[in-house]
Amino acid sequence: MEQYTDDERVEDLKQWWKENGASIIAGIALAVIGIFGWQYWTSHRNATAEQASQAYDAFIEAVEKPDADQARQRGQALLADFPKSPYTALAMLRLAKLALEDGATAVANQRLEWVVENAKLDELKDVARLRLAPVLAAAGRPGDAEQRLAQVTTASLIAEREELRGDLALAANDPGKARNAYAAALAASGGSTLLQLKLDNLSPPTAESLIAAPAGPPPAARPANADARTDGPPAEADTPAPAAQRAPAPQPETAASSPASAQPEPTQALTEPAGAAGPATPPAPAVAPPAAVPAPAPAAPATGQQP
Repeated sequence: MEQYTDDERVEDLKQWWKENGASIIAGIALAVIGIFGWQYWTSHRNATAEQASQAYDAFIEAVEKPDADQARQRGQALLADFPKSPYTALAMLRLAKLALEDGATAVANQRLEWVVENAKLDELKDVARLRLAPVLAAAGRPGDAEQRLAQVTTASLIAEREELRGDLALAANDPGKARNAYAAALAASGGSTLLQLKLDNLSPPTAESLIAAPAGPPPAARPANADARTDGPPAEADTPAPAAQRAPAPQPETAASSPASAQPEPTQALTEPAGAAGPATPPAPAVAPPAAVPAPAPAAPATGQQP
């Protein structure tokens, strides 16, 4: 077997380089250009994003002052210089809100439509659709509003979409559709007090939701002798006096007792002062007996009584 000499190997290497050297050099050059080009593009993109961020910060400062004219100017400049930046879509949403506050619905519609057509993020597009639907409904275009709501597919905006759909249905005097939309929004949100309140206001009353009113208290019974008492304070007449303030019971009639003082008057016993400490002494009769009437003759004591 014939072996190659060193000179033959050198000649073969030269021949191979002549055939493939140009392509190798071109590939290396392209790789170097690609690396440097990617670095330049990345640097340019970062610089553009930084400039767009600074322009958006200036726009937000003008909005918060508030300075509507300067905010509009800065928003227009952001749109002209960075039309593909996400910051521009955010600025258009804020400009649409300012236009709605000023009553310029046509301008707000234009701003929101621009976001729907040009925003890079689907979530920003869905936010613009949610804000655009009430504007279209107020302009007498409920079909277009429903179409915009149907295009919202972001999972985090489903509850807001259904709630807005219920609000629009309620404004169109369709409580059945509004009830279904509120129920779907409540299920998507996982529970919301406001949504539950809206749903309860639309639900028809049931037998379980009706609560009977409690019966009023019975009228107070009137004492039988309320009309018979004409003297003395009512509070003292109705409330029995304590034992220390009560007049002593009348003693059995004796031969020496007179008919006029045989029994104390109830009116004087009820009107006795409340500050007496010991047994109260029966007061003297209001009218003294006639002096001309002689005292009765003493009689024999009754059986079982002490003289």
